[in-house]
Amino acid sequence: MKAVQVISHGRPAEVIRVSEVAVPEPGPGEARIAVSAASLNFGDGPRALGGVAMATLKPPFTLGMDVCGVVEAVGAGGEAWLGKRVVGMTKMALGGMAEKAIAPVTGLFDAPAQLDDAAAAGFLLPYHVSYLGLHIRAHLRAGESVLVTAAASGVGTAAVQLASAAGARVIALAGGAKKGAYCLDQGASAAIDHQKDDLFDRVMEFTGGRGADVAFDLVGGELTETIWTCMALEGRYLPVGFNDDAQGGFTRRALRKVSIGNFSVLGVMVAYGVPVGPMRRMGMNFFPPETGPKVHAALLELIARGEIRPAAARRVRMQEVAQVLEDHLARRTSGRTVVDISAS
Repeated sequence: MKAVQVISHGRPAEVIRVSEVAVPEPGPGEARIAVSAASLNFGDGPRALGGVAMATLKPPFTLGMDVCGVVEAVGAGGEAWLGKRVVGMTKMALGGMAEKAIAPVTGLFDAPAQLDDAAAAGFLLPYHVSYLGLHIRAHLRAGESVLVTAAASGVGTAAVQLASAAGARVIALAGGAKKGAYCLDQGASAAIDHQKDDLFDRVMEFTGGRGADVAFDLVGGELTETIWTCMALEGRYLPVGFNDDAQGGFTRRALRKVSIGNFSVLGVMVAYGVPVGPMRRMGMNFFPPETGPKVHAALLELIARGEIRPAAARRVRMQEVAQVLEDHLARRTSGRTVVDISAS
């Protein structure tokens, strides 16, 4: 079968190839999906470069964290999914940009009937992590202000839509007027251009000096402590992504600044299951398996009511992944990019 593989560490344009690989077999609690579409994620770039990532392997390995397709084979415990059209999070967050992919059954969900395969693949991770962060961790309330960084990205767009649907006032941080306009179209109440605006001044202006009740941060890095100065009293800061942190979020931060700001830091990671052995010792503590279906059901209702609008902003073939990842690393994209496996 064909798969998008990193053959060695380096720039995506130099090390990513479409290769022939063996068809994987599902183990207990796993399913094999005949993939029709797979999403690109910003983290695919660092994986190609050999940087810090949640899941790493030595090359060669296949990229792809979230997919849409039909379950064609299962291991013990996965029988109920056989033959279903699903969206799924792949095993170890890898292997999805291929004609066949393995996913744990705890990461499988019915594909939204209203979405085609590309939009469905692009929907899963951004909307699940945004719902977990905004509603389950931060307990977002109508009327509150939400600062979303990297708001024109795929996950950022989902957070903007979900916060707006909840009745929050969304402040979108993005680069340039074009991306700012894109965020406003997604439901943001205000847009801040990080290339020229003073973040603190603009947040205070929009919130009447109170600060952001919730910050949904996909950037990390040097921006982190500036965002902390923008937090409202008893606000909630969500470290969701670390796109500007070369250490993948492991850079040390001065917790004294959290203390003097009287706000909370609430971690969030989209994973469902019970981590065991080395993962639990590393501090990984996932949401239980029953959380995923509850989140998914809530999101399907929002789609049915038209309150969120998942979409694939850009659709590409497997042969185009290397160049598109270069675009992602250079911040030349907006919204979700999805690989059309069936067209490759």
